[in-house]
Amino acid sequence: MNGKTGYHHGSLRQVLIDAALDLIARDGIASFSLAQAAARAGVSVAAPYRHFSSKSDLLGAIARLGFEQLSQALSGVPTSDPEETLLEAGIRYVTFAAEHPALFEVMFDNRERAPQSREGLAALAKLGEPLERLAAAGRLTVPVETAVKSAWAMVHGVALLRAGGMLTFAGTDTQTSLRAALRPLLEGGLIRPGS
Repeated sequence: MNGKTGYHHGSLRQVLIDAALDLIARDGIASFSLAQAAARAGVSVAAPYRHFSSKSDLLGAIARLGFEQLSQALSGVPTSDPEETLLEAGIRYVTFAAEHPALFEVMFDNRERAPQSREGLAALAKLGEPLERLAAAGRLTVPVETAVKSAWAMVHGVALLRAGGMLTFAGTDTQTSLRAALRPLLEGGLIRPGS
């Protein structure tokens, strides 16, 4: 968004979320305030308090929205092979982070808001589903809970490396090169070879 945005009756909450994300994309989480979001949305300084009690409350709403969108992005991987499902979920995770950098920043920064465990855990469960299937087939080398944390750390690390502009992962990466990078990370040490 550029400059002030108008809003239609009933949409102020979403307009404030969009304004906050624009400000966060430009200046980071710590630099924006509810007053700035109100100014960006073209409303009075008091208007945000109709929907959000504080900056922390607004950031919490953004994080919940982000985790819901991430869950949707990780859902419905079109493969019955749990290894391929895990790999595709990892690619979708990294892609989501690249496509929504400000949202991703809010989702994984609890310094300015309370943690969002319910929505975050629901998104993380999407990575766990193929790992549970691999565990049921006797193919995990570690307990499912450990595998989920390891897989999440791996794909999140790649997402952060790409977001930070690290040349190994950023810029010209294609889905093919991302898949080639994630496969050994996700399979190495977590999954026993298939028969």
